[in-house]
Amino acid sequence: MTRPMTRRRLIGGLGSVGLGALAAPSLIRSAYAQDKTLNIWSYSGFITDDFRQEFEEATGIRLNIRLVSDQGEQYNLMVSEGGSHSADIVCVAGHRFYQFVDAGLLEPIDLDRLPSWSEVEEEYAVAEWVSRRGQIWGVPLVVVSSGLIYNSNEMEAPESLAVMFDPANAGKTTYQIQDFFPLVMNYLGYDGSARSYAHDHAIAQRAVDATRDFLIDHKDKVRRYYDAATEVQQMLVNGDVRIAAGSSGPAAQLILDGFPAGYTIPREGGLAYAYGFNIAANAANLDNAYTFLNALLSSAENGAGIVRSTGYNSAIKGAEALLTDAERSVLTLSSEERARLSWVDVETAAFIFDLIDTAAEEIRAA
Repeated sequence: MTRPMTRRRLIGGLGSVGLGALAAPSLIRSAYAQDKTLNIWSYSGFITDDFRQEFEEATGIRLNIRLVSDQGEQYNLMVSEGGSHSADIVCVAGHRFYQFVDAGLLEPIDLDRLPSWSEVEEEYAVAEWVSRRGQIWGVPLVVVSSGLIYNSNEMEAPESLAVMFDPANAGKTTYQIQDFFPLVMNYLGYDGSARSYAHDHAIAQRAVDATRDFLIDHKDKVRRYYDAATEVQQMLVNGDVRIAAGSSGPAAQLILDGFPAGYTIPREGGLAYAYGFNIAANAANLDNAYTFLNALLSSAENGAGIVRSTGYNSAIKGAEALLTDAERSVLTLSSEERARLSWVDVETAAFIFDLIDTAAEEIRAA
């Protein structure tokens, strides 16, 4: 008998989060010059309950958190606000920076005001996807891979993306269109990263059109398209689907919760990308934003708490060492699977995801 997946069960067992950096007056004092609030748009689990409580008690800054689940929705909301943003901090995926930066929606990160930047793992701090036009636009928080999540009681670990289009799985698959689309491009022999199309967008358009048509032809295989990670978890737990294209976080949470799930990177490859926090342009509570970001990065315990609440690997130094052996085993991919991952290219993303967004709407409408 399966139990319904609840938020309490998914994030239960979080350890207390230390906020040692908040004891430093230099990190707090400037925040008192502004309103004692900070408005944040965040994905679920990126700000743990323990961290929020200790931060608010230590600084007196009240966090107003609005949960988001879709990059496009977040972008459209910010654009509609016409420069008077209701959020001080937003949560933009690394491969979507270009869209928000080019639209003037974000403030570049001032590293002189962020001493805790040194607590970001070096490979992520210097990664290409955190910068654009010579400036840093976001604070990496979690690292995500995309692959296949499956019910291990119903099927063996799939080796290929072909299982998503197998008639035997008709009505038993699910995916988020934009995230799945580059993987299907690879499956069909195109370049899902679009690097090879950087200088010829017409070729990219033809590849996207062919992939769109393929997914329309196979709509009968999909139970439904999902938007939030909790949806794919619930569909697996309820038995609505047996396999999903999804990210490492929901898979890890299911496994740690005792559900018979597996996660793998198919031979056609998967994508790797990061999520983090960004400062909105003209943020009303800018000092409070830097106080928050410094505190967030300063604690390895907080990094481990975020891992447990999201299932994603942390970009904060020392977080992995605080995980249990069981947690590490769930979060670790084999060397062969890691070799199949490719980071989303920030520069080519500037045109390929625009094409994919349009194709996704056409798939839904078909």
